Amino acid sequence: MRTQPSTIEYVDDEGTRIRVVRSAKRKKTISGAWRQDTMVVSVPAGLTEHAERMLVADMVKKVMRKVARGTAADPDAILADRARAMDAELFGGRADPASVSWVSNQNRRWGSASLHSRRIRLSDRLRAMPQWVQDYVLAHELAHLVEPRDGHGPRFKAALSRYPRVHDANIFLSGVSHGYHAAARPGTHPLPGDLPLGGDDDFDDVDDFDAGDPGELGQAAG
Repeated sequence: MRTQPSTIEYVDDEGTRIRVVRSAKRKKTISGAWRQDTMVVSVPAGLTEHAERMLVADMVKKVMRKVARGTAADPDAILADRARAMDAELFGGRADPASVSWVSNQNRRWGSASLHSRRIRLSDRLRAMPQWVQDYVLAHELAHLVEPRDGHGPRFKAALSRYPRVHDANIFLSGVSHGYHAAARPGTHPLPGDLPLGGDDDFDDVDDFDAGDPGELGQAAG
């Protein structure tokens, strides 16, 4: 019987973050629920690796079907809750975003914030990345709402510095951006980071986390 590690985390083929909790007290049943953008599945500790993977995959499908029917937690609602908690912790609630959501049409930015509508949008490509990287992008966009007239100036940077992993996350995203360029070849279909921006006409002209411009990444977190 496996007893260690009692918890493992990974990202499945669909980009879903999964945390498996192995419990010696649980004998036959498994359970699954969304918690902060992670699917947490509790399983008996005595399962074989193959059985565990099969049961976890089945549970993820079941919960995702509930999400599609509107009977489980909404990923956008979870993201908005995280943003509000970060706003309270880092900025005393001053950012006060009107909405926070995942989007699939934001192909040249990791995140964007509208200073007029106070909406924050995050590229769904971030969902396969570590939560601390996602939280950095959230902190970046929240900082723009806290300091709306400063661009990437000193007041904005001072606000963003309240997030503890600015440097690490900026390096991570810079590496992803360079990876898109390294994989791109002339005459091939463009990678997501190279596609033109679409669907964001009402957003401010702030090219935060532009995957097509690695230099912007470094500037944004400098």
